[in-house]
Amino acid sequence: MEAFFLKLSGKSCKLPFPLKEGLREPTAVTVGNFDGIHLGHSYLLNKLKEKAKSLKLKSLVVTFCPHPLKVLAPRLSPCELTSAVEKAELLEKEKIDYLCFIRFDRDFANTSARDFLEKILFERLSCRYLLVGYDWRFGKNREGEVELAKEVGRDLGFEVETAKPFTVDGHVVSSTLIRRLLSEGRVKEVKKFLGRNYSIKRKVVRGRGVGSKIGFPTANIKDTHNLCLKRGVYAVLVDDKYIGVANYGSRPTFGGGRNVLEVHLINFRGDLRGREVKVTFLDFIREEKRFPSVEDLKRQISQDVQRVKSLYSSLG
Repeated sequence: MEAFFLKLSGKSCKLPFPLKEGLREPTAVTVGNFDGIHLGHSYLLNKLKEKAKSLKLKSLVVTFCPHPLKVLAPRLSPCELTSAVEKAELLEKEKIDYLCFIRFDRDFANTSARDFLEKILFERLSCRYLLVGYDWRFGKNREGEVELAKEVGRDLGFEVETAKPFTVDGHVVSSTLIRRLLSEGRVKEVKKFLGRNYSIKRKVVRGRGVGSKIGFPTANIKDTHNLCLKRGVYAVLVDDKYIGVANYGSRPTFGGGRNVLEVHLINFRGDLRGREVKVTFLDFIREEKRFPSVEDLKRQISQDVQRVKSLYSSLG
């Protein structure tokens, strides 16, 4: 996939392959947040690729950074399934030709629905086919809908098609569904809708060193305060080879604070600080709790480690 960031307004997202000019190749486009890249997204993207091939177009995904609600209504902004970089990597695996991140800010939010179709999709991104969800809304105040897109498409010469919802076991697969399952600790069930175990890929940073002091050194994972995970302890696989025990939460025994993901790798020697690691969530072990003493916490962590070793030692 040729990934690029098209700077329409505001500061650019930190992604590789910056491209300031529009595309010259005609494209088949789909637009959305694509948080998580689940099986519903894969269904849509496969349909897009098939249409692009038949029309001899390049496939293009248009998405936003940050999520629009972080700008328009921060209190209603959803938790995060994937970072911008993780999203780009997952879309690369889907074999999409182009990826366009639009920086979503107040200026862009004021773009009218018609201008979005005409000036951005058609003129700058060379859209000649547009595939969207049946309930797609876009433009300032979400004023645009599918019928407007079809009307503009007829005038300018591009086809607009809607995709039906994708279901698994009677459930419409959506980012909202996956967020809910993760927030309830149901990480095993999520695989059915993602098509893979849920994972993140982030950098390890220096923490407070509390884990090392109590005999369970941990890797502190950067930018994890807004994950959709339930607070608690998880069995994880790190970089597809190290079994670990992860805690996601505020560390109430040590005074609390902002949520953070900490991972203790079982039988691992080394320093991961500064490295980017992939953390795959295998199972929810228990809820986070405040312990009356550090010794009580150490005993519980030891039990967590033994449980994870007995369940998943064959993976490490």
